[in-house]
Amino acid sequence: MAQVVNEAPFEHADAITPKKPKLKLVSETINDATLIGDQHAPEALAVLASKITIMQANGRRTPGNLWKLMTGTVGQLIQHHLSKHPVAAEKDGLAYVYAQGAKAGKATSTGKVTQFGWRVQNKIEAVTAFFADVDGTDKAQRVAELIHKYGWFGLVYTTHSHAAKKTEDGDRFRVILFLEEPYRFPTDDDDSRRQAVAEWQSRYACMCELLGLDEIDSSAMNLHQMMYTPRRASDDAEKEHYIIAGRALRIEDMPKGDASKYRKAGPSGPRRETTAMDSGKPSVLEDGFDLRDWWDDGGRHIMLDTLLDYLGWDARGVSGDGQHILCPNDAAHSNPGDPDDRGTWAVEGDEGALIYCHHDHCLHMCTWDFIRLLEENIADGMAVLPDGYDSLSALLCEPALYPEIDGEELDFDPADFGAVEEIEIEFLGTHHKVKRAFKPVVENDRAGDDHYAALYAGVEKAGNKRLAVEKLTELMESHGLHDGNKRKALAKRGAQMLKEDRAAYAAHKAEEKRKGAEEALDREDLANPSMDPAEPLGDDLESSLATLRMRFAPVDLNGKFRVVRKPDLNAFNSDFDSTIVVYTKQDFLDLRLDRQLADGESLIDPAKEFLGMEKRKSGLVFAPPPLVPGANDFNMYQGRKLVPQKGKHGDKRDFPTLDAFVRDVVCDGDAKKYEWLMLWMAHMVQFPGEKPGTAVIATGEGGVGKGTMGAILMKLAAPHCKQLENESHVVGQFAGEHLSKCVLVWVNEAVFGLSPKVSSALKALVDSNAIQVEAKGMNLITVPSYSRYYIDSNAAVPILIENNGSERRYFVLLFSDEKKQDLNYFKNVRTAIEGDEMAALLGYLEEYDPVPAGLAWDAVRTAPETTERRVMGVHSMRGAMRRLKEVLEEGQVTLPSPEGMETFTADAKGRLRVPRARFRGYIAAAGDKRRSEDADVEGMFRRLFHDAEMKVARGTVGKNQDTWWWEFPAEAVGVADSNFGTDGEAGEGGNADAKAGEAEA
Repeated sequence: MAQVVNEAPFEHADAITPKKPKLKLVSETINDATLIGDQHAPEALAVLASKITIMQANGRRTPGNLWKLMTGTVGQLIQHHLSKHPVAAEKDGLAYVYAQGAKAGKATSTGKVTQFGWRVQNKIEAVTAFFADVDGTDKAQRVAELIHKYGWFGLVYTTHSHAAKKTEDGDRFRVILFLEEPYRFPTDDDDSRRQAVAEWQSRYACMCELLGLDEIDSSAMNLHQMMYTPRRASDDAEKEHYIIAGRALRIEDMPKGDASKYRKAGPSGPRRETTAMDSGKPSVLEDGFDLRDWWDDGGRHIMLDTLLDYLGWDARGVSGDGQHILCPNDAAHSNPGDPDDRGTWAVEGDEGALIYCHHDHCLHMCTWDFIRLLEENIADGMAVLPDGYDSLSALLCEPALYPEIDGEELDFDPADFGAVEEIEIEFLGTHHKVKRAFKPVVENDRAGDDHYAALYAGVEKAGNKRLAVEKLTELMESHGLHDGNKRKALAKRGAQMLKEDRAAYAAHKAEEKRKGAEEALDREDLANPSMDPAEPLGDDLESSLATLRMRFAPVDLNGKFRVVRKPDLNAFNSDFDSTIVVYTKQDFLDLRLDRQLADGESLIDPAKEFLGMEKRKSGLVFAPPPLVPGANDFNMYQGRKLVPQKGKHGDKRDFPTLDAFVRDVVCDGDAKKYEWLMLWMAHMVQFPGEKPGTAVIATGEGGVGKGTMGAILMKLAAPHCKQLENESHVVGQFAGEHLSKCVLVWVNEAVFGLSPKVSSALKALVDSNAIQVEAKGMNLITVPSYSRYYIDSNAAVPILIENNGSERRYFVLLFSDEKKQDLNYFKNVRTAIEGDEMAALLGYLEEYDPVPAGLAWDAVRTAPETTERRVMGVHSMRGAMRRLKEVLEEGQVTLPSPEGMETFTADAKGRLRVPRARFRGYIAAAGDKRRSEDADVEGMFRRLFHDAEMKVARGTVGKNQDTWWWEFPAEAVGVADSNFGTDGEAGEGGNADAKAGEAEA
């Protein structure tokens, strides 16, 4: 099986010179689609090389006359558009009509001609493919296999809503079968055309039966029905996508059938205009066009479907002799924007057109009221006037929208219904131009004072040239129009009209400029791709604005207006570059004064323009998944740089070098340590927005791979990670600024020592869900924290282990020294980190499931006990606690008394009883007399042995009578290897040095 690779993408009809596509063997899939059949069979190659014409636009909002006519080969269409199944938030996007509409005009841009066609039912000249839309009543794979059985060439792919709306009964998918020859419809005879359309629909119905499709969206029976290209809602959304290789579909493969059973029932309930509660008030368009007068004068005969097609209105399916549509009054519905709403119909009946909506907010409305609302929707961008029409009233008077009535054509003039004619002020600089402009005015029966005043305005607009002024005066006098005083008044009115026209033109140009600037903000292609604020913004206002949006965001920071520089992902790992750079408004403007652009004779400041139109953010957040930032938040989390290797790994680890390094070197061959470390890494990958509350501490000599493990973790978290070495960068006053924007913090060569203050700060950083941030120019604030910590050190005690239960935060590892300073070994590991193995490791961690390892995700919140942590705990003990531990291990102690030294030894049952006062003094002598905890023997004992109890009583102990004594239980006496109160168990591995160190301690 192979993938088709073609020479050129699908091209515009007037710009392509079709060539036979070159076919290359690549894989068993074509982009995201699974290939069924042999595409190298002669009949399949013939389909791939055959020409096809379709119409293309970006969704249903495209006007009916602005659909691009596209011609190319089927192979090009599949390779570049129909074999890909991209992720998109909405289903709306690239849409095709598998038909050829009558040509509607051309556009030329950068030397390339675009031919447009009409996406209107009665202007479709041919269909080029069979297409069906199935909504959850069948299985996509079944239909694909049946097409293969018949031997046809086609596509089957699930739609955007498949993952969310599929049922046990079926999938939501589309079917496309390419026709060997286009099925054409007559354009010169209405009766012949109606017969041809009916025949196509009957063949369409039978084709559905051949494929076993009992229930389909009957909208696809419309010749002009559009189909969205494949899309899905997210990376993990289920999809099915098949390309079936075979021969082209022939019209004789499609016997005639009964199309009526596929049509949905028409609208129920009232259908006549008189049922609406007509208020009697006029319904008038913006230009004064009275819709009620137009309706009564024959407007009701308008071809409503064609009108809605012209406007690119949202049609949602056939409904009897009409169709479901988006209600023009949708904004007033209780659930506006509902894509599944089928409560509004547009019907063309014998008695005229009808728009009817069953929603309570619309029951009082007549069809002309809905048409008036269409004008408001045009203003809001929900519909678009076709080229050549500057108003809805002009479109409503288009003769092509009306059938002949009793052999006569309806002929409307917008002025007949009150539409105000826009009077144009021409540039009348010569007497010839004045003469030409005067003629249509004097011949216009409706011409009024403003029409004549516009002539004076035109002469003034040209500078009141003498010959032009004289000619206008002559013409006015020769036709007996107005006396001298009246002509002066007209000239004065003309001067006012010219002033208003210039003001309107200036406002229009300013609005155009504003809209162009606003549109430029969304044009990433115009921006300078560099995030360096010192780099140029652009050569014009549009590119400058696009660059500024890419680099900066105006935000509300604690009630103050600030401009924040967005992070440069390529510099995010720098310890010297702050992740948050905040400007005051004036600083932002001052720093960009050198970026002003020439605008005529003046200068324009792009930075000032940017602040004037860019939407403000309500604040900065750092919200890694599964967290979702608010719509008005600027999310500092930018995703990962590393792209995972696709595919289901299961238990297969496609990263042998890295896997061996983590297992054998990092975890010293200990399976339990390895499984927990993989859990910790997978949690960071899958849930970066959930803090585990645990840290990994890597110990060992130099050259054993601690830095290499840090590099692996940094790759998994980049760019949201930091490598720090200075203690102040971790627990200092301003450390929160960069730590708050990290998923991973690598503390390299850490030596925090036994400082309790530092220990408390580190514990808070590791498990607290909040962190204090004090960035330059900002007040101290508290923000969420999602950082994990990897700490490596050569020191015996890089961090204080207090043996009070808080050590559950730390997973302490002693790296194996077997590969110490093995340059070739670590060269191979580094190569794997920079190569495909790293992507495979990320892919594995993204799919990791802790259950097979006998773990759960919650296990990441408690680091298991290791031998290395116990050794570190011993080294972390204060002198008093270490002395208590030594006494209990030895099972005896010698204490001073007035009579001399006296030794106390454990009894036959292993219990050790000592005089309380003398023993407390002995233990405290090994500590700091200024610290009360060094004399708290009971407290120290509880920290060493959570589950054991020491007794206290008064009586005889040794040579002392009637004195207070302590008795330590047998389970605590003579124990050299305690767990110091933790619930975990030591790992089975660990190297000899660690065990020897523990014994020595």
